[in-house]
Amino acid sequence: MTYRRFIPVVLCSAFLASVASSTQAHHGTAVSYDQGRWITVTGTVTEFRWRNPHSILFLAMKDDSGNDVSYTIELPSPVLMSRSLGWTRATFTPGDTVEFRVHPSRTDAPVGECLNDCIVKVNGEFVATGVQRSGN
Repeated sequence: MTYRRFIPVVLCSAFLASVASSTQAHHGTAVSYDQGRWITVTGTVTEFRWRNPHSILFLAMKDDSGNDVSYTIELPSPVLMSRSLGWTRATFTPGDTVEFRVHPSRTDAPVGECLNDCIVKVNGEFVATGVQRSGN
């Protein structure tokens, strides 16, 4: 009799543990990036990783002193980029010159995030970002 009462407790505990672990699998980015600030970065695409949970764009650029810098931009997932923005894995290709408005790293590392409301140019042309711009 005690064995039969024990089974639902074990199953319920296992279920709760699996739900708790899956909710912890994805983390927010607000802690890493300064959500109150925007900066514009311009560089040459060296690599574009179209992957979940966030795509990543790697740029070669110069800092204010003229030194070479590798800059990384965290982007939305491929599903969000393709459905909301119409972007594909070919939107950014190595050699493209891009200009991004991003939230910069809180630690001043050469990384930024562009998950929404970004302004993006590829080779001088605006690409869809979901942002309404008047006069551009």
